[in-house]
Amino acid sequence: MADNGVVAGSGRLTDWISLGVLASWVGRDAVDEAIAEAGRGAKRAGGKLPPHVMAYFVMALALFADDDYEEVAVRLTETLQDWGCWDDSWSMPTSGGITQARQRLGFEPMRELFSQVAVPVAEEETEGAFLGPWRLMAIDGFERDAPDSEENAAAFGYSGTGEDGGALPKVRVVTISECASHAVADAEMGPVARQGQRGAVPGPPHVPAAGGGLAADRRPQLL
Repeated sequence: MADNGVVAGSGRLTDWISLGVLASWVGRDAVDEAIAEAGRGAKRAGGKLPPHVMAYFVMALALFADDDYEEVAVRLTETLQDWGCWDDSWSMPTSGGITQARQRLGFEPMRELFSQVAVPVAEEETEGAFLGPWRLMAIDGFERDAPDSEENAAAFGYSGTGEDGGALPKVRVVTISECASHAVADAEMGPVARQGQRGAVPGPPHVPAAGGGLAADRRPQLL
């Protein structure tokens, strides 16, 4: 490894650590179960990008948001080989092929997968995790740019000022996270509000819409 943290022929060591943590928390069984539950299994055998590979690819895109499709694919291919999730007969297609495979996968398997793995992780002894019998949680929110398409503009809108409202549609995300571990346990996405309007995404059920602390009981799922 070089002094700059780059592993020869493989990329940055931190990249592989990130992918390794992803593999430890999101196992192949959970991915396959989410894909089956969403009805998005492979339509034919021998495809270059089966659904489970695309599910990991979508998650890897979030880890390496500044990289293009091909760069993320290279990182992921080598890692999937180590996990035993890659067939040597497969070849990574072009960015256009990846886009088509993402469209075939859809968002439903990722939503189902999130519901399986996004749970509180702190234990009884974790410092700052509980206040008496209550698990401490926090509400937060942020905005993300979405691709500039008619569908996204209609669903989410723009948050800027002026006639066009901004360059890209904006998605507002509201999360519930565990205070001790910062693990996200629930989330909701929706349209943003234009300047001068109230936020368009309501708080989760039984939870105040404003940011701040929240105490929830010790049940594995919050809401």
